[in-house]
Amino acid sequence: MDIKKAFEAAFSRMKEKNWEKIYVAVDIHDTILRACYEAEETYDYFPYAFECLWLMSQRNDICLILWSSCHKEVLSRYVDHFLSDGIRFDYVNTNPEVEDTPLQCFGEKLYMNVGLDDKFGFDAESDWMEVLEVLQTHCEANSRCSE
Repeated sequence: MDIKKAFEAAFSRMKEKNWEKIYVAVDIHDTILRACYEAEETYDYFPYAFECLWLMSQRNDICLILWSSCHKEVLSRYVDHFLSDGIRFDYVNTNPEVEDTPLQCFGEKLYMNVGLDDKFGFDAESDWMEVLEVLQTHCEANSRCSE
């Protein structure tokens, strides 16, 4: 997966279409955190995952969506933990900002510009560093970006 290309295309399209933001959906297990199939969740971030998610959650030009098949009570604990780490997801498993059109139904499939999921081919061991590089390249003046 060429994650840099995916983000570059999304930012380019945003500029071309004069959109305010792009939508990034992110899975939890084997994408943000190393999967743990124990009774208790663990919060072992992959390298650069925390930094990227924190940066994306601070930006005005990115809508960050948590994309997970966890049961609601477990998902709620993850959301709370991420929030305590300073990572704010705009939505969980939904994107109410994009409405259906005559040709598209987003009630069944949420709209996103970039999807980060091991099932999509995202390699959490190496791709987060590339995400960080492209985010730093596209740190716009109207966004709150870290130094």
